[in-house]
Amino acid sequence: MVIAVAALQFPLGGPITLDDKLHLFRHRPDFVCLPEYFSVRPGDRTLRDVEAAIPQRQGELARLSRDLQCVVIGGTMPHPIDGGYANIATIFDNGEVIGSYQKVNPLGREEQRGIIPGRDYRVFAIRGVRVGVLICADVLNPDSFAAMSRLDADIIFVPTVSPYRESDTVFEKDRRDLEIFVNGAQRACAYVVKTCGVKTLFGSRLQGRSGIFAPWGILKRVSPDREDRKLVLSEYLDVDEIRDFKRLMRHDDGPVATSRSVEVVCAS
Repeated sequence: MVIAVAALQFPLGGPITLDDKLHLFRHRPDFVCLPEYFSVRPGDRTLRDVEAAIPQRQGELARLSRDLQCVVIGGTMPHPIDGGYANIATIFDNGEVIGSYQKVNPLGREEQRGIIPGRDYRVFAIRGVRVGVLICADVLNPDSFAAMSRLDADIIFVPTVSPYRESDTVFEKDRRDLEIFVNGAQRACAYVVKTCGVKTLFGSRLQGRSGIFAPWGILKRVSPDREDRKLVLSEYLDVDEIRDFKRLMRHDDGPVATSRSVEVVCAS
């Protein structure tokens, strides 16, 4: 089975235009992933500023999945919960919400803003593919990829925002992608699709370097000179190949569950 994936490296808070939809329609993606905090608008300064836009943005993402007849990993939105906020990625399939994941490893400013950690890593069986979601700093915790391995993910989507680094070098960027995402794909025995936001988050400049990774290397990646641009990174992924790789690495020929939207939960 071959699936088409698309990482939408878009400005946070920006619209998904008709031209965007037409571009995606021509590529017929099975899965589309948006950046972390995609619902945060340029003028927002606090998580409370974002709350009012959540229903509208969820409606837009549901319509996107229905119009394209695909699965949309809708970036993330800060949902109010008891004691603070949860940074949640919601999954839409053909216009319906079929699951969500709360970020387990908030970091730095998130904790200062009141983001509360989730407790479970999750994998969803969707359209015959086992789909995991990690959010940004989750990938810095080695146990996150180990959890994806235990849950038998075929592909892991990673909505992300990355702060702009004035003195960052191409060497350091290459090193991080190899150490975090290629090594993470190896630990999980899964494909990894990183989707970065661009422009600004709460007034701070971002750099985006979306990428698509396999255990055997980088399949596709945004070049450093395009890290501030709105673009779509797309690729075809062979699910059977990654499952063959798992069996080779694990020496296990057991069956893989493929029901439409069954959620599997593992405690963090």
